[in-house]
Amino acid sequence: MATHKDSAKAPKFLSIFVGILGLLMVVIGVSVYAFASSQLSSQHITVEAVTDDNPGPFFNDPVRGPFTAMAQASAIRQHADAATGGKTFGELPNVATSDGKTYRSDVTMDNTTDGQTHKAGDPLSSTDATTYAARATAQQASFLEASLFVSVIAFGVGALIVGLGLTFIVVSLALVSAVKRLSPEASKQ
Repeated sequence: MATHKDSAKAPKFLSIFVGILGLLMVVIGVSVYAFASSQLSSQHITVEAVTDDNPGPFFNDPVRGPFTAMAQASAIRQHADAATGGKTFGELPNVATSDGKTYRSDVTMDNTTDGQTHKAGDPLSSTDATTYAARATAQQASFLEASLFVSVIAFGVGALIVGLGLTFIVVSLALVSAVKRLSPEASKQ
């Protein structure tokens, strides 16, 4: 038959296990956060002004954390909107060009932004060239924004892991306290 001393071993083991797991999670979370920060820092990005009138709270700060990454993403969006008239990559018409200078195939007036017919090899009209440049700008802006948002998510995951680890440590301490209060030696005092 199991004694009271044997039955107290399981909660004690559980409290130690949960505490060690919590400490491990804190270390992993801090490591994820630090890794994301070092990777962003290695790119030597500084937060650009959102507008000339309103440069933003993190203007000229190096991008190293979630707040500066979000500020840089906001600045990129503002500049892309200014360059594309507020249109996204998907909203801008596709111009039939491979090199950004000439039409890659014959196009009818229905397939150009200037409403004219063009032959393959003709130079892009100024309207189509502007549309092509705006589309390329929108595409690059969306790639950069997505990359910055991924880093923000990595910071969030790191912080979440740290928070869970701290919660595990608190649960471990509560288990230790409960085991001490419920042990026969504590009740005799």
